[in-house]
Amino acid sequence: METQSLALPKNLEAETSILGSLLIDGRLFSIVEGTGLQSEDFIEERHRIIFGAITSIYNEGRTPDVITVSDKIAVIADPVKTGGLDYLYDLASNAPVVSESLIVEYCDIIIEKSLYREFIRICSENVSDAYRQTEAFDELVDKSTTSLIDLGNRRQTATIVPIKDIVDEEMVKLRERIERDNPISGISCGYKDLDTLCSGFKPGDMIVLAGRPGTGKTSFALNMAAKIANNNCNVLYFSLEMPSSQLVNRVISTECGVSAKNLMSGRFPDKDEIKRLWANIDNVTKLSVFIDDTSKLSVSDLRSRAKKLNSELGKTISPHTGKKNKLDCIFVDYLQLMHSSVYREDRVRQVEDISRNIKLFAKDMGIPIIALAQLNRKVEDRSSKVPMLSDLKDSGAIEQDADMVMFIHREDMYKPDSEKKNIAEIYLQKNRHGQQGVVKLRFVPQYTQFCEISFNDEDY
Repeated sequence: METQSLALPKNLEAETSILGSLLIDGRLFSIVEGTGLQSEDFIEERHRIIFGAITSIYNEGRTPDVITVSDKIAVIADPVKTGGLDYLYDLASNAPVVSESLIVEYCDIIIEKSLYREFIRICSENVSDAYRQTEAFDELVDKSTTSLIDLGNRRQTATIVPIKDIVDEEMVKLRERIERDNPISGISCGYKDLDTLCSGFKPGDMIVLAGRPGTGKTSFALNMAAKIANNNCNVLYFSLEMPSSQLVNRVISTECGVSAKNLMSGRFPDKDEIKRLWANIDNVTKLSVFIDDTSKLSVSDLRSRAKKLNSELGKTISPHTGKKNKLDCIFVDYLQLMHSSVYREDRVRQVEDISRNIKLFAKDMGIPIIALAQLNRKVEDRSSKVPMLSDLKDSGAIEQDADMVMFIHREDMYKPDSEKKNIAEIYLQKNRHGQQGVVKLRFVPQYTQFCEISFNDEDY
């Protein structure tokens, strides 16, 4: 079928019915306004002008009718384009008697036809751009995906909720926490002291884990990802720097308690080590961790792949909850390596755009996203090497967008003779949900493992 022969989606009856009803009873505009209907949603130019005039009059605190709308059109447009006063009277006289529910239904019809037309426009532009080949393929995909996601977001239902409904929902969650004697209100990160400090990773949160190169950001993130997966959660891990094979070898080393060096070389002088490997490897294969090691990743790529995985998981039933499976958590390793097709000449603004969209996506999906981040070199120039929020590389927007910011610091990296040998300090320096503080963990380098330590540890 030739698409050129197809008429654009429209429903003129719905458009004329809405306009006629508003001209008869302008007070109905309060209902129309609540549906999100805009003048751009009308296909005919004269209808767009008339609805714009009605909107303007209502916003001025006046009541729209045939006379006031005709007068407003004379100011903002050429009356000839709208058919003049006669057309306004025709609209009013032919308007059906409608209920509030029908008003909403007619508005929904107009909006839906408008969305179809916008979808056609976006796709047509992308087809033209693809033929011209003036943009890089990845940039074209990024642009088109972003446009379609933005278009889809307009279809979302209203988000205004009475406080009573939210209170009831939170009380149900509180009762569940009381019954299971667990203070965690989000997903447990697997480390008791850190969970106590932040109450877990909460739905919709953007958590930043930052540190200088070599401090163990990836190892710590993988440790948390495995612990979260061991707690019956589905985890998606984006690795922009390290291939999936290396990540998996680190997980095997940590979970099976075998030397990462021996795992890579295939030599196990300690026979007990190889026994531990074969005894625990099945547990690693059962971890619900999904890895994407694409080195060039944009936020739109992240969104589309995460939603696709979430959709696939939703086709299965969780054996633990008896409900539909879903994606529970995302890791991004790391944020400053992500690709953006906007602000190409300004890396700071690119990172701002990436950071903001990660936060928006976390909120949209209703799951926590843990984004790893690099620190700038300023920390190296200070006598105190403990990171600060201002040390985040490339943009202050990361600090602003994040709900929590954690820094990983190891004193023995700067002082080889430090008493804190293989001790990692996790500084929680921003926490929208509670207190800040420091959690100390023991780093076991041969297993790339971070372990909890007690306060009476003699090496602490």
